[in-house]
Amino acid sequence: LKEQLDNARSECPLRPHTFLVPKDVQQDIITKAAIVDDIKAHNTDITHKEAEEYAEKACQDARCLYATLAYIKHGADICALLNEGINDHALPLVRKPNDRNASLYLQNGSLVKAMTTWRPKHRENFDRVQWWMTSPIFEHGAHYSLDEKTVLPFIPLDAKDASLVKKQGGYSEVYPVRIHPAHHKFWKADTWQENEPLVAVKQLFSSDETEFSKESTILKALGPKNHANLIKLLATYEMGKRYHLMFPYANANLRKYWEDHPFPAFNKDTALWSLKQMCGIASGLQLIHAFKVTVPLSVPGAGGAGSLDVRLGKGKGLGRLKVEKGEQWFGRHGDIKPENVLWFAEDQCSAHPHPMGVLKIADFGLGRFHGRDSRSRVNPETVISSPTYEPPECKLRLPVSRAYDIWSLGCIYLEFITWILRGSPAIDAFADFRGREATDTQIDDDNFFTIVNEDGVLKANVREGVLAWTEQLHAEKNCSELLHDLLDLTMSELLVIESEKRSKASWLHVQLKNLLGRAESDPDYLLKPVPRKAVSGRSNSAPLLDTPKIDGKRNSVTFLDQEKPAAAKTQFKVPVIDNPRDLVLRNLGTPSFKPSHVGKTTTWPVSQRPQFAR
Repeated sequence: LKEQLDNARSECPLRPHTFLVPKDVQQDIITKAAIVDDIKAHNTDITHKEAEEYAEKACQDARCLYATLAYIKHGADICALLNEGINDHALPLVRKPNDRNASLYLQNGSLVKAMTTWRPKHRENFDRVQWWMTSPIFEHGAHYSLDEKTVLPFIPLDAKDASLVKKQGGYSEVYPVRIHPAHHKFWKADTWQENEPLVAVKQLFSSDETEFSKESTILKALGPKNHANLIKLLATYEMGKRYHLMFPYANANLRKYWEDHPFPAFNKDTALWSLKQMCGIASGLQLIHAFKVTVPLSVPGAGGAGSLDVRLGKGKGLGRLKVEKGEQWFGRHGDIKPENVLWFAEDQCSAHPHPMGVLKIADFGLGRFHGRDSRSRVNPETVISSPTYEPPECKLRLPVSRAYDIWSLGCIYLEFITWILRGSPAIDAFADFRGREATDTQIDDDNFFTIVNEDGVLKANVREGVLAWTEQLHAEKNCSELLHDLLDLTMSELLVIESEKRSKASWLHVQLKNLLGRAESDPDYLLKPVPRKAVSGRSNSAPLLDTPKIDGKRNSVTFLDQEKPAAAKTQFKVPVIDNPRDLVLRNLGTPSFKPSHVGKTTTWPVSQRPQFAR
């Protein structure tokens, strides 16, 4: 038995010289007949019937215990331990520090009498090997408090995955693991270990339970809803005073997906998939925004409930970013960007996966604002940053709310439409085109808005480069009626300076569902080119694009020698759905709300662009 168990063990990739003997292997090797033979060979005074009874009990409640005993050649002692009432539920047995006798105790402190006659070396061996046999089996939604000696059921990555490395951020690090198929119940296990999908383990740097609660509460609550476009929390565990969260491992984030598919075919599959993902992301954000948290999403010690200390820029130190009253009790994301939207080629959690894969919002547990609060592990005085997808209220030092996410989503949608019409190199060209040199940092700021000083009062406008780019997208030769509507919706409902006038996530989802319904039934609406002629003259200042090179690199789309436009106040005013939104929502069974701007004008760890701090 020892030889069979020894041959079946697998070395843990995270902790060299520690091993895993998987549960399915134990079940195959540790049989009732094998235990009976072991007992009778070393206990001649035990009858065959008694040996069978002990073996039956061992197979039911003490297989790990017996496997440990068999490995150190003390298998027959299973009888004395069972007589003492010890089984798998009593594991791990405890060895006290600096005890030269290596005595073993139960969790309640009682000495294990059956082992007192053993040599100390054998007790030491038991203490070491018991961890190999007791690796946890992870179940959906469960939390595990694990001893530091626990052998996690991770198996070595194969050659194609070996190049994957840890990705570290300001609050956590994420690394890929492959869990032995017998040690999880996340999805149907594959017969071949190397075919098991990877799992992303996110280790939080903070050991604060409140921070862990912020991260996990909304993820656990929304998990059972099985939303196709929200990342699913598989399980959590605490080990070594560190909290860990487990997620499906993504093939890429949205930015990497765009770069890997630099020039998508303009056809039904691409257009409908893109629209479905936009609609699904809005629906997922609606769930996040409707969730009422139990731990307020504000930072303790930052100057009062609902306030955050933020970096204002080089030499300006810290300022106060406040959350609108009441908003700290609702879910929000706070860092929507392409890097936090993950692409899965196959969705293990879906019964009907899309052949082109699915996009999922990730990193929505904390409700932080682009990592700009004072708890990120960076000296604010030394940081030069320009968060691309943040809304203007941050720089205007106005209270922030869930509308923060709506602006960020508008930025992503505009880049998404750019990808559909012009390919991923044009996304970089767009960033360069709207980029402006920030006076306080001397680096490019590629925000979607511009701060202006009017008579001593700071105000914000949608950046003229954004408006010019949008007009040129409208004028693209392949721009269909659907894409016109998406652009109009983005500019009139999402990229709106006044946060209270931005669309709610629920209303945005309704409008996108309407567009999707029409696109699925009307091929001309979906794909027939109907480019608009620019009327403002703005698009004349937008970059003319050279013939792109298929390399996905920055500068593969270049500007002709043109000047970037200055900021302007102009905003779009284009209605997408004629019926009042409160009526539409009421008809759909959604609680009604009074529209606030009827008749008014009105964003797992892959590549990052070095020119801008994301």
